[in-house]
Amino acid sequence: MKAKHAVSLLLFGYCVDFIGAFLKILHTSNADLTLTVAAIFKVLGGLILIHKIITYPKFKDFMDR
Repeated sequence: MKAKHAVSLLLFGYCVDFIGAFLKILHTSNADLTLTVAAIFKVLGGLILIHKIITYPKFKDFMDR
C-alpha cells in the first residue's frame, strides 16, 4: 500500500467524522455508528502512515542526525 492510500484513508475518516458529528447534532440514530466507522478509518490510516514512515529507507539517516 502506498503512502497516498494511507493519507486517503485518513482524510476519508475525517470526512466521515464530520458527517457523523453533523448527524449527532441532528440527533439521528445512525450518528454513533458513523462516528465509530470514522474512528476506525482514522486509526487504520494513521497506523499505515506511521508504518510507511518508519520503514522508509532514509528515515534512519534522518533520525541519526
